[in-house]
Amino acid sequence: MKKVTNNHQIDLPIAVWLLQQGYYSGADVAPKGELISVTTLMKPTRRLILERQVDQNTVQMDVSDLIASRVGHGLHDSIERAWTEGDWKGAMRRLHYPQSVIDRVLINPDPSEVGEDDIPIFLEQRGFKEVGGIILTGQLDFAINGAYRDVKTTSTFSYTSGKKDADYILQGSMYRYIMPELIWQDKMRIEFIFTDWQKFRAKADPNYPQTKVTHKEFPLMSIEETEKWIIAKLSEIQLNAKYTHQQNKLIRCSDYDLWKQADSYKYYANAETAKRNGRSQKTFDNLADAEQHKAEKGKGVVITVKGEVKACDYCPAFSICEQRKEYFPDV
Repeated sequence: MKKVTNNHQIDLPIAVWLLQQGYYSGADVAPKGELISVTTLMKPTRRLILERQVDQNTVQMDVSDLIASRVGHGLHDSIERAWTEGDWKGAMRRLHYPQSVIDRVLINPDPSEVGEDDIPIFLEQRGFKEVGGIILTGQLDFAINGAYRDVKTTSTFSYTSGKKDADYILQGSMYRYIMPELIWQDKMRIEFIFTDWQKFRAKADPNYPQTKVTHKEFPLMSIEETEKWIIAKLSEIQLNAKYTHQQNKLIRCSDYDLWKQADSYKYYANAETAKRNGRSQKTFDNLADAEQHKAEKGKGVVITVKGEVKACDYCPAFSICEQRKEYFPDV
C-alpha cells in the first residue's frame, strides 16, 4: 500500500473523502480467467510492464494528488443517483418533455425485456467479454437508447485541442464491444464540464467553449476494428513481458504516450545570445521555416528546443524506468 502524506494540510473532512476507494473492478463477479480493464489496456505497454516491478510500500502519494479523480468520481456518482434516486420524471417535465416520452424511459432495465418503443437508460453497468485468452471488463457511466455517454471534468484546452479525442473514441468503442446489448449506436457523446471556463473569453473567441458545459460527438470504431486493436495490444503486452528485466529491449513510450509537446525552433541573430540562453528573435514550429528565415537573414543560428514531457510525472514506474531518465535524469 502506498504511503500517504498531507503536505498541503488538507482538512480532515476533505482528506477522508479523498482517500475513499471509488473504483470497483468487478473481480468478485467476473468470469474465471485473467481480468484486464479497458482503462488499463489503454495505458502504454511499457508502463504496464514496469509498474508491476515497483514495490508499492516504497511509493509515496500526497492526498492532494487524488483531487481530480475523486471530483470526477463524485460527479458520476451524483449523476447516477439523480436518475436512480432523484425525481428525474419531474426534471424532464420541467425541461418540457411530453409525458408520452417520459413514460417510455426505463432505468437499468433487463436488456432482454426492452421493447421497440422503450427508451432504456443504463447507468454504471459493468460488462465482461473474453478475447484473446483474457477477460476484458469495463464499466459504462451512462447510455441512453443505445448511445454511449461520458462526462469529463477537464480544462478548456483539452476540449479545444482535441488531444484526447482518440482516447475517448477508443474507450467508447471497447465499451460497445463488451456490452453491445447496452450500446448499439455508432456515435458517442462526451459531456464536458470545464474547470477553468471564463465568460470573457467566450465572448471574445468564437472557438472557445461558449458555456461552462458543452459536448462533442464522436463516431465509434467498428466492432471489427475494435477487436483487431484489442488483440494487437494484448499481443504487444505478451511479447514485451519477457523483457521485464531488459529495458533496452522493452517497447518505448511514444511521444503520444508521453504527452510530449511539440519541439520548437528558436532563431537567434547572435550565436552568443543563444549560448547564454537569451531571448530569441523568432520561434518556429518546424525546422524548415526556421532555417529558411536564417538563410534570408544571412546570419544567426537555429536552436531546437525539445517539447516538454508530462506523462512521466504521473507514471507509477517513474523510479525504475530507463527511458524516463532521458527526460528527467536522476540527480
